[in-house]
Amino acid sequence: MENFFLPEEITRDTLSRLPFESVLECKLVCKTWRNLIYNPYFFHLHLRRLYDHNSVAGKVGLLFITKKKKESKKLYYGEYVENDDDSCKKLPRINLQLPVDMACIVGSCNGLICISITHGVTIDDPVYICNPITRECVNLPRFKVNTIAEGRMLSGFGYYHSSTNEYKVVRIFYSFKQPSIGRIQVYTLGGGSGWRDVGEITYPLEPTSRPSPGTLANGALHWVDYFGNIFAFDLADEVFRLLPPPPCFRPGDYNYFQLKVLGGWLCVFYHNGDGSLDVWSLKKQKNISKYDIKEQDYYKFWSWSKELIVKKASMYREDYCPLESGKILIHSRSTLSRYDPNMDTTQPLVKFDKGLLIVKVIPDHMNSFVSLKALGEEDTKTIVSAS
Repeated sequence: MENFFLPEEITRDTLSRLPFESVLECKLVCKTWRNLIYNPYFFHLHLRRLYDHNSVAGKVGLLFITKKKKESKKLYYGEYVENDDDSCKKLPRINLQLPVDMACIVGSCNGLICISITHGVTIDDPVYICNPITRECVNLPRFKVNTIAEGRMLSGFGYYHSSTNEYKVVRIFYSFKQPSIGRIQVYTLGGGSGWRDVGEITYPLEPTSRPSPGTLANGALHWVDYFGNIFAFDLADEVFRLLPPPPCFRPGDYNYFQLKVLGGWLCVFYHNGDGSLDVWSLKKQKNISKYDIKEQDYYKFWSWSKELIVKKASMYREDYCPLESGKILIHSRSTLSRYDPNMDTTQPLVKFDKGLLIVKVIPDHMNSFVSLKALGEEDTKTIVSAS
C-alpha cells in the first residue's frame, strides 16, 4: 500500500483549527508537522482562529501572579469559560525559571508576556519578554539610572495591528527634578533599533507611589492623571491623545478609579463613597479614522456610557475582570468569584491552595505559538524549566 501524504496547505489549515492543547500534541507526531507548526505563517493563522474561537465560546484566559511565604513570585495559567463553573479550577503552573526577579507583569499580548524589574523603589523597568509555550525569551536594555531615588517610571506593552504585526514596549520616565515632564521611550520587537526617544508628555500621569501598567485598548495604552484626565498613547503613530473624562470622575478621586477593558473597549471602574462600584465604557459613536479628521478632534466622536453597577465592592481587597456577558470575575487573595449584577449575587468559583496568595490576575492572556525569533529578535534565548 502506498503512503498517502496530504498537501502542506491542507495539513496547515487543518492543524490551525485545532485547540491549542491538541496542536501541542500534534507537533510530536513528526518532524514535518513540528516544522510546520513553528512556521511564522502558521502561528499567525492559528492565533487568528484562537481569537474567533474565544469570542464565540466566551473563554477568558487568566494569568496569575502568586506568592508564598519565603518564595519568589510564580506564574500560573487558568481559563474561565461561560456556563462551565469548573473551567477555572484547574490552575497549572507555568514551569519556567525566569532569569529576572519579577516586579510585575507589564502586559500580555497574544501569548507574549512583558515583565519588569525594580530599580530602587519607584522604577519598574520593562526588560524581559517571553513566551512560556515556545520557551523563547529576550532581555531588553535596562534603563540607566545614577541613583535609586532618581525618579519614577510607567510602562506598558501592546500589539496594535495584525497586518504590520508589531509589538511595542513603552516606558515613561519622570525625574524627581522635573516631576511633571515624562520622557517617552519605545521598543519595537524585531525593530533592531533598541529603545527610541519619541518625545515628552507634560502631564504627571499616575500620581501614586506604585504606578500601574498602561491599559491596552483600541490600539493604545492608557493612563489617568490626578485630575481625571485619561491619556491614550497611540501605538501606531506614537503620540498621546487626551480622552473625554468619564462623567463619574472628580478631581482628587484617582484612588477610586481603575482602568479596565470590556469587550475590547476601554472602561473605568469607579468606587463610589457608598461602597458600590460603577462600570463605564468608552465607545466610538461613528466609524471614523483618526487620519480622516484633525488629531485633536478624534475623540469628540467617542462617548461614555454606564454599563453596570456592583452594589457591594471592596476597594482595597479585590480586583475585577469584566466579562462580555455583563458578569464580573472578582479575585481576592486566594479566592476567585463571579458577580452577577442582574441578580446582585456573588458565587465563589475556586478556592486556591492553602498558602497560595494571588498577587495579581492578568486577564485575556492566551497560550500561543508566537515566536520572538520570527518577529526579528535575533538575541533570543531558551528558558529552562523550573525545579
